[in-house]
Order: sequence, then C-alpha cells, then structure tokens
Amino acid sequence: MALEFYGLSTRRVNEDRILLDASLGMFAVCDGMGGHRNGAMAAELAIAGLRYFIGFSTDLDGTWPFGYNFDMSPNANRLATGIKIANRQVWDRAGEQPEFAGMGTTIVALLIEGPIVTVGNVGDSRAYLFRGGRFSQLSIDDTVVGELCEQGLLARGAERRHPARNLLTRAAGAGEHVEAHVREEELRKNDMLLLCTDGLHGVVDEPTIESVLASGDPVDRCVQVLIERARSLGAPDNVSGILVRCV
Repeated sequence: MALEFYGLSTRRVNEDRILLDASLGMFAVCDGMGGHRNGAMAAELAIAGLRYFIGFSTDLDGTWPFGYNFDMSPNANRLATGIKIANRQVWDRAGEQPEFAGMGTTIVALLIEGPIVTVGNVGDSRAYLFRGGRFSQLSIDDTVVGELCEQGLLARGAERRHPARNLLTRAAGAGEHVEAHVREEELRKNDMLLLCTDGLHGVVDEPTIESVLASGDPVDRCVQVLIERARSLGAPDNVSGILVRCV
C-alpha cells in the first residue's frame, strides 16, 4: 500500500521529537518532559531506541530482550519491544545524574506493513484514524482523566476541561519497566492516520480536526493548518503532528 505522509514539530524550545521512516514503515511522535533540556533528551533517546530495534528486528532473527508474546503478531511484538527498549534507554539515562531525575517521554508510534498498521503508545500523545468521514482514536490515554473515561466515570470530551487532564499515569522513563498499549487495524484506501501530541489534541477539538482531515487538502497542508490552529488558540505545549494517507 502506497503512503503519503508529512510531519511537523514546532516551538522555539521544543521537547517533542518526530520520526518518519518510510523504509521501515514507521512513524512516531514523542513528547518529552522533565525540563526543556531533559525532555528533549528523553524524546531523542526514545526515538533512537525505538528506531534501532524496529530496524534490527526486520527479519525477526536475533534476541528478544523482553521475551516474545505468541498471542501477538510479529509486528505487535516488534513495536511493544521497541517501546520497552525506548523506556529502558530513558530510564537508564535518568539514573546517571541527579539532574536527569524525572525525565520521561510519551510515545505514540505506527508500524505499517502491507495493509496492516500496528499502533503502540504510552502516555497521552495520540493516534487517530480518519476513515470514510468518521474520526476515531486508536491510542489509549495514560492519564488520570483517561482512566476515568475508560471506567465510565467521566464523559468523553470533558477531559479537556478537567484540572488533572495533564497528569500522566504512564510514560517512557517513569519506571524501569513499561507496558505499551498495542493494537492492529487493517487499512483501506484513503484512510488517514494522525499522530499528535497534547499540544494539538488538547487545544484543537476533535470536530475541528475532523473537518481539516475531511477537507481533501494535501497531507502537508492539513498538518500545517492543524498546528497553526493550535498555536492561534494559545497552545501551551510543543505542537507536533504526523499525518499518513493511504493511497
């Protein structure tokens, strides 16, 4: 399946990092935390660790450092393990010096092979699918309000106004071990996949994002419009997005 894609990350001091690697079928967004320098370092370490393992495991030969889950597909195992390696990279660096303590990063990533996309995430950066005019979230928010929504204790949409909306319950580097949320979908022609940080989805509401994706504009223009909209609304965080269209 052919892909069109574009990614953009913007802020004067940016703790976000994005990855677009069509040769691996891999796309990722990381939102670092722990201060500007440490947040950027955490995001860079996570991207590097993730990319290394996905590239290394292309032929499925070699060592699986955290074991192999036979209930999951090979690519689901690759992505879940890649996120664990990214987590260990950040965790190990955070333990090297006191000033690195508390550094961490969100991760949301796609691994596309043929018509199948594998989606993995930790934290609150999101993956969305836009198909046939319908917009749905593929990732799971690792936040206090996200868990309240999953349990039916808070209405969907209300999390954008909740005082604890930015309080993460899981992130890469927050502990020695992490379990990623992983799922797979079969892609169709004209499907669009959006990866973004909370600097975008926490500011621009989903109906607006949906309308931009439905516009029919090229992927680069869609991403630029979304980021411009977030910044015009006073986005308090780094704003990053990747859009992939199946053609």
